[in-house]
Amino acid sequence: NRLNPKPLFNDAQVRGFFAILCIAIGVMVLYQVTQLGWGIHDAFRYTSFNIVSIMTGTGYATSNYDVWGTLGMPLFFFLMLVGGCAGSTSCGVKVFRFQVLFEIFKAQRKRLLAPNGVFIPHYNGRPLPPKVEESVMGFFYMYLVLVAVTAGILGFLGLDFVTALSGAMTAVSNVGPGLGEIIGPAGNFSSLPDSAKWTLSVAMLLGRLEIFTVMVLFSRSFWQN
Repeated sequence: NRLNPKPLFNDAQVRGFFAILCIAIGVMVLYQVTQLGWGIHDAFRYTSFNIVSIMTGTGYATSNYDVWGTLGMPLFFFLMLVGGCAGSTSCGVKVFRFQVLFEIFKAQRKRLLAPNGVFIPHYNGRPLPPKVEESVMGFFYMYLVLVAVTAGILGFLGLDFVTALSGAMTAVSNVGPGLGEIIGPAGNFSSLPDSAKWTLSVAMLLGRLEIFTVMVLFSRSFWQN
């Protein structure tokens, strides 16, 4: 029954997505009300819209969250990294990969405490095949490498640290706005040099196709087979 939402919330990824979303909104609203003196209505309205927009890669911004105190930048940077759910049009690492990595971490911790024990990571109530673990860890590694390389190139081209790092992150994650005065929600990418725009365009393409797809396309063995 398509009108029954219960199967949807039985999925660990969906629950994880909404948990991150609600925690991020709650923490930011609390910070704005207690530290910045915002009214709770405005705090919730601006915070919920912009956080949902960043996590889902919608690309809209209704407020300059760069000036939301010292919590704003690190929180939105983290949300750029997380992204949305698998199967959606959002990019980023995706919620399910973080959940799989957490399950792998828990199993590894148990192995260190009990070296002779057998501990198998589970996800959604099912054991994780080794191929899934390898795929998730490989993707996470390549994602971080791509962000680091892109940020390094942007820094070499003269961009400041915040612009280079957030620009790399927002490009690979296909989020839209970055952070800082230049490419933040109150700015745009028009003032960047053409070489930086080409770099970000390549990073966006790699991020949208989730890196490995492009690597396979440029593999000689793929075309030979």
